[in-house]
Amino acid sequence: MTGDRPSATEFFLGTLLSVPGRIADATIRRPPPYRWVLARARTPQAQTALAAEHAVVEGLITRLGAVDGVVHVVTQVNDRRVHPGLGLDPGRRLELICQLAATAYFATALEIPELLRRIDAAEVADWGAGLHHDPRRPHPPGSVADALAYYRHGGRHPDGSPRDSPRLYALGTALSWDEPGRPPVREPNTTMFNSSFSQYTDDPAAAGLVEAARAEHGLILRLSRSGAGGPQRPGYFTVPRGWRRRGH
Repeated sequence: MTGDRPSATEFFLGTLLSVPGRIADATIRRPPPYRWVLARARTPQAQTALAAEHAVVEGLITRLGAVDGVVHVVTQVNDRRVHPGLGLDPGRRLELICQLAATAYFATALEIPELLRRIDAAEVADWGAGLHHDPRRPHPPGSVADALAYYRHGGRHPDGSPRDSPRLYALGTALSWDEPGRPPVREPNTTMFNSSFSQYTDDPAAAGLVEAARAEHGLILRLSRSGAGGPQRPGYFTVPRGWRRRGH
């Protein structure tokens, strides 16, 4: 009905009144100045949170490296500062997200089932906890039990359908390994992420170290930590939107 639609005057006024809000939102979504980012990332609160995140990463690497038959090869660490886009939730409410991402490579000559049993005994991480359950699989996806079932049943579900290669998953952490007959795990690269505000471990020799370790031991493991712990914890330190408008 005509009465349900706004008149041309009402439409014009509504559009005009919305312009200041659109301009303000577009302004605040511009990437913050690099000096501002560094200032926020160097606050005592951010540095304390960064140290705690480093301890988590180092704990994972230490526990996996201590597994009998596993040798640590090289680690890449990326302290990245992300300016979220409008579509990221809860990132759309944040001005800045600091994440510590890491990728560590290990080598082993163990058979994979034995390797998995030793990793399980070492309690490297809480593998498979909190992940979506696949009704075709008797064990939680990402768990050691699920990975062992993959090898026990020849890479198939109990109903006989083929399965994807197994991986171990914990909150923000994943462990993959060279799988016979499939492409090997991705080797290191110089820059881990495409981020404007990244500080990463630059080790051009890392890929060569992994290649040499694969030739010597036979199998490479890749432990990756994303730096995000789920929607409620997008990074180790965050800055809410509006700080720059309040003069911070």
